[in-house]
Amino acid sequence: MSHMPLNLNKYLFINGNRDPSTMSTQLTGNTCYFQTYLFALLCKVGKPKISPSGSSIELQNVAMLEQTTIAIARFLLTFFIDTENKVMRPLTNNNFILDFCRYRDSAYYVAFTNYLQRQNIKVPNYHQQYTHVKSYFIFNKTLHGYDKFNLEGATSSTSNTKSLQYVLGSDGASRKLARGDYYKYRAANLMFGCNAGSMFGIVNFSQFNSWRKNQLLSFYDVLKSQLEDMAKKVESQGLTKYRDYCE
Repeated sequence: MSHMPLNLNKYLFINGNRDPSTMSTQLTGNTCYFQTYLFALLCKVGKPKISPSGSSIELQNVAMLEQTTIAIARFLLTFFIDTENKVMRPLTNNNFILDFCRYRDSAYYVAFTNYLQRQNIKVPNYHQQYTHVKSYFIFNKTLHGYDKFNLEGATSSTSNTKSLQYVLGSDGASRKLARGDYYKYRAANLMFGCNAGSMFGIVNFSQFNSWRKNQLLSFYDVLKSQLEDMAKKVESQGLTKYRDYCE
């Protein structure tokens, strides 16, 4: 496979910091979600096309892509409390209080702040997100309310969630293996995930990722024996990029 560089000479976050002609590399150790998002952003906003010479990829909307990546950096650094636009998103889980202080060790926090600084844009005070959300929690003692309910009346019959159901046909397969019911269904065989009819109902990346992981769960023991040596090699070299797939 030949390498075709991006025809860019400045850093726009979707491309490499040291080499703007290449895509940016994955900064976290166990997922590729954000990297996939950046690639989708490159395609949707940048509108890439092959140059007339056929030797590089040109972006038709460089200025718009630059403004979009700046907006994304600012959005993520003001996600919970955006005082400028008077927006609050405080209803998070309890891990927020426990884990927020670790943000300084996050690779993407460093990348976002450095990126905005290079663009000569004021970096939002991210620690204030924690302070404001905690104040909101203290002021609002009850974060969620529930309607009244009783234990009487008929209930719909559902499959026993403690016993896995194996999916043999494509009818409803995407719902069972990629959506809310994925925890009680498993693919009948490893090749089932290659069935186009079964995957027809998948509409976004999160569903595809659930499908992908569900597809492998039933064959974990077999795959583990096949990948054990690879996992040891990855660990011995201090690499974590492929941890999700090898451990």
